[in-house]
Parts: sequence; structure tokens; C-alpha cells
Amino acid sequence: MAGKLRVALFMRASTNKQTSQGKMKLASRSGKVSARPASDENDLPLQKKKCMEYIANQPDWEFTELEYIEAGVSGFHTHTSKRTGLNHAFEDAKKGLFDILLVYKLDRIGRRSTESLNHAIRFLRHCRIWVVDKNREFTNNGDADEILNFIEFWSAKKSSMDTKVRVTDMMRLIHKEGYWTGGNPPYGYRNHHEMSNMLEIDPKEAEVVKEIYRLYVSEGFGMLRIAGILNDRGLQTRTGREWRSESIRKILRNTVYKGFLSYGKTKTVEGEFGSYQKYTKQGEELVSEKFWPEYEIIQAEIWEKAQKMKQSRVTSNQFGGKAPQRKGTGKGLLVGVLTCECGSAMTYGSQRDWLDSKRTKKGDLYGIYRCLRRLKSGVQACGSRKGTHKTEKLDALVIGKIKEYTKELITSNVLSEIQQKTLHASKEIEAKLKQAKQDMEQWQRAKENANNHLLRILMGEDSSFSESQLKELYERSVTELEKAKRLFEEMKALKDSNGLSEVDVLKLQDVLADWGGLFESATIEEKREMIKSIVSEVKVAGEEVTIELHFDVPKFFEAVSCARETAVSLVKRREAQVESNLQYSNYGSSYSS
Repeated sequence: MAGKLRVALFMRASTNKQTSQGKMKLASRSGKVSARPASDENDLPLQKKKCMEYIANQPDWEFTELEYIEAGVSGFHTHTSKRTGLNHAFEDAKKGLFDILLVYKLDRIGRRSTESLNHAIRFLRHCRIWVVDKNREFTNNGDADEILNFIEFWSAKKSSMDTKVRVTDMMRLIHKEGYWTGGNPPYGYRNHHEMSNMLEIDPKEAEVVKEIYRLYVSEGFGMLRIAGILNDRGLQTRTGREWRSESIRKILRNTVYKGFLSYGKTKTVEGEFGSYQKYTKQGEELVSEKFWPEYEIIQAEIWEKAQKMKQSRVTSNQFGGKAPQRKGTGKGLLVGVLTCECGSAMTYGSQRDWLDSKRTKKGDLYGIYRCLRRLKSGVQACGSRKGTHKTEKLDALVIGKIKEYTKELITSNVLSEIQQKTLHASKEIEAKLKQAKQDMEQWQRAKENANNHLLRILMGEDSSFSESQLKELYERSVTELEKAKRLFEEMKALKDSNGLSEVDVLKLQDVLADWGGLFESATIEEKREMIKSIVSEVKVAGEEVTIELHFDVPKFFEAVSCARETAVSLVKRREAQVESNLQYSNYGSSYSS
């Protein structure tokens, strides 16, 4: 044995499913065997078999029993710094534990072209590399070797990229046709027990999904608050973990809950230390055109309302990024209209008071409004005399003021004055709507004429305008046409929501008279919207509270109509509960008799 070259093996499989062990596990779970033939480059036992046969044919070699294995490691997506098996082999090579590192294919070392090539060259300082399928040694002597090696690793990278593109295109096609492509189903669903490429609703998880949308849309809670509520109730995610705001965000975003599958919610991004998954912007994913009624957990109107609420809670920062607003979330009824004397918005919080001087006992939890500037930057940044106010006291004060105001509206001539103002505004809107329509038609003609003249020039015909003039006219036409379209849509929306007839005044009087009752049965979010339709701002300065009233008729009708729907559904639920209790009672009495 003296003088023989010591050989170690390095083997890698891209995914666990592509190894023989992984395939056996998959087959035992699903009861199915893959029809795809095993690939030499991916199946670890076959790689070893080929390598051992090669060693047996080399009389000057001996196997050291050293095997460096990476199962389920992508040579394309994984940076060499995170390749445990490869780095272990490199450290042992530096220690001189073997003379030759044998690989079945060179791309087993990696598929990241330059990066993988440089790592392979580093091995050559301490050992030799031999490639079985090429029946040659990997060398880097001279320009010819450098060019050949780079081409080989670049070819391996391109092969991975081509595979990725093919798989992505196929996945997109399957999703476009409205079928599930496999993998872990979204929360609320499970893989269909009979049909592949199909989902079915998990009743228990679906109830949690409905509760998440209810808390977000009806109660107005933020994602962090919803996660806290679910955790307080002892509910866990599918993996047995606590809920987080990110988990709630995924559920609120996914179109599958309204019956439409989507694909491409994440994308692979190549970073300095390998690839990672990054969420795409909402709207960039591919949404199937096919509607599956059996997938629908949330009604489309509720899902769309949740998206609008999410957009309203996001604002652009000075660096062009997006950040969630604290305004308009939580339990506080006045959040969104309440401001501190320093000018900052106020948010909802809660606290307990100490019941004794030794601070051993605390009282009941109660709500407070807190100045956001004071909360983030300290007392000096705010400068107000008082930074917190009890919600119960402020809410009662503002609601009492609104009730007085609604009574005055019914008994005074204010509604008639509002009617006159809205009728006058309607005439102005009608004129602007007409002008916007004329501008749209004018710029549409200009755009078509410029396009026709450009086509003539391209066909070699003469034109009275130069190509640069026509391009300038075309671009301006497109810009002005978009402006005119936006103005037209805005004026049309205003026209639809404007104008208060005599019949509407009588209807409004009835609604105002019933405002208190509707407010009591409304959800927190609906209460907040009802307040915003009458109150423009509530400003606190110490113990002084200033309430600015501004009656927004269209907004008022919208808020009240939502509250009425809630009130009706509440009555129906109570009636159903009473009927259920009655049936149970009758069943109990018949059983005892």
C-alpha cells in the first residue's frame, strides 16, 4: 500500500427529494413512486458507485474512507461560505488527510461560475481534484486551462438558470390555469385527499382566517394586535408556533382566500452570500383568472376592503420607502382625529395604576390616548402639559358633543343650507366633467394623428412634420390624455356622491335621529368612521378639549350604511342563537320525558 495516492470522495445532491433516501421517504408518505428516472449527478448512492468503480480501476489509488456529503444543498443558490461539506473537505485537505478529491461531475463543487471556480482552485494548493465523468484531472495551468474551467463552471450555472426559468414558466402556466402547483398549502387549506393539484378547506383553520379578517376589517385592529389576540386565546400556527404580524400579513394578502390562486408572491434574489427569498410587491404576483368557489373562505368585498385598509395605513418616508402608519388602528375611537397640543397625532394604549404607596398591587387595565411624538422622542420633544388622557373621558365628551350636534341638525336649517351648497357644487362638477371629456377626446385624436404620421415616415412616405416633432407630440398627447382621464374619473366620482335632493334631506333626518342606536351596535372601525364623518379634529391641551365639527354627507351615509349592515347581522345572529337554544331546550325536555 506504500506510496499510493489517498483518495476522498465529495458528493452533492441538489434537494433531499433527489437522493435515494429522500425518494424512499416521499414514496412512503404518498404511497406513490416517482416515474422520473434517477439521475447520476443527483442520486448520492449512484454517485458513490461510479466513483468507487473509478477508484478500483486506478492501481496507484487507495480509498481513505473519507466521504464529504451534501444532501439537499443547491450548488447554484448556496454560497460557498455556507457549504458545510465542501468547507469540511477543504479543511481536511489543508491538514493533508488525502491527496485526491474525487467528484463525479465538476458541477458537484458548485454552479456559481466564478465563485465556484475560485473555490476549486483554492483546493489545488493542498490536493488534486479528479473528475469521473470527464476521466481527467482538474488543473489550472496556463490560459487554456483557465478558459476551459471558466466555460465549464459557466455552463453549469447556465444549466441551473435555464432549469429555473423552465420550472418557473411551467409553475406560472399551471397557476394561470387555476391549479395548485404543490408544496405547503396556505393556512386554512390542505392538499386534496383525492385529487392532485387541488386544495380543500381545513374547517378549523378556516375559522381562524375568518376571525383574522373580522378583527382587521370590522374591528380595525392592526396585524401586531391581531397576532397578540390569537396568542392570548391560545391559538397557534400550523407549525405550533405563536402568531406574528408577518403571518397575519401573509393571510391578508393571499388571493386564495377569495377563491383565486396566485403565484409569485416571493422571488429569489441573489445576494452577496447566496440567494434568499424576498416578498414581491402586492400586485406583482400572477393571479389566476379561474374562480374556485370551493376555495372561498372570505367574500371578495371583504378581501378588497382589507387591501384598501392596508394601503391607507401605509405612507412613504423621506427615503422613498414604505412604512405603516400608526394612525387609525387599535381600539381608540378617536385615533385619526385626535391631536396633541404639540401638533402630533395621538394613539391608543393601556395602563394600570398602583393601588398602594408601596407599589405592590395594581388596579384594572384602562385605555389611554398617548402623544406619538412624546412616545417616540420624549417629553421635551412634545412640550405639552399632559401627554396622556383617559379614553373613557375623552370618548364620552366627543360622543356627547356629536349627539347634541345631530339633534341641532334635525331642528335647524343647516340641512337645507347643505343642500343648496351641494346643488351649487354639482353644477361646477358637471361643467368640469364636460370639459374633461372634451380634453380626453382632443388628446386621443392628437395621439392617433401623431402615431399615423410616424407610421408613414417608417414606411418611407413624406410627412409635413419631422420625426422628432411627432415623437414630442405623441409623448405629450399620452401624458395629457392620462391627466384628462384622471380628472374625468375624479369628477365622475364626485358627481355620483354629490347632490342632495329634498327626499335625501328627509332620509338624512331619519338617519341622524337613529345615529345613537346605530353607533352602539357598530364595530370599532365603523364607530371610528361615523365619528370622522362629523368630526374633523379633536385637539387636547392640558384639560382643555377643542372639538372641530365638519359634516361630510357622503362619508356619513357610507359609514352609517356599514353600521346598519352590522346591526342587521347582529340581530340575525341573536335570533339564530335564541332558536338554537330553544331547539336544544326542546330536545332536552323530550329526552327527559
